[in-house]
Amino acid sequence: MGMGGGRAGRRPASRVEQRRRTVPAARPAEGAIRLPSEPESVSVGRRWLRGVLGREFGDGHPVIGDALQALSEVLSNAVLYGDGLHVRVTYTVDGEWVEVAVHNEGRPGGTRPQKQAPAAPDAESGRGLDLVEAFSQQWGIKMLPMDEVKVWFRVRFG
Repeated sequence: MGMGGGRAGRRPASRVEQRRRTVPAARPAEGAIRLPSEPESVSVGRRWLRGVLGREFGDGHPVIGDALQALSEVLSNAVLYGDGLHVRVTYTVDGEWVEVAVHNEGRPGGTRPQKQAPAAPDAESGRGLDLVEAFSQQWGIKMLPMDEVKVWFRVRFG
């Protein structure tokens, strides 16, 4: 054995080299929660997303408020109009985007969610997807196998 406890002929790795080997490569943060398809799940989903995004960005980051507003609309629609027993909320933080999606089971031959005509100023409903559009930079609806509906939105944090 040579000096410093290393093998003969090899120098010990520097602290920087050691750190490079032990720090995992940067990867997107992501997570999911499955909730019963009932109105109380909207507040549970909001608390969950607030917690995970707060850990990612710090509690006061403006992206959190926008994401929570959009989630409230999408999750409320899934609970009110979806046919499944459960909904699933997912999030991914990648690059400069946070993508949030709400998945709900559909019924065979069910209809795809659609943006409605503009709501009357005094209407109590009908603004959900307009609000999602207002609080996000991108959003969409995707029909998945087994009649599952995915409504997603993206907010920029970078």
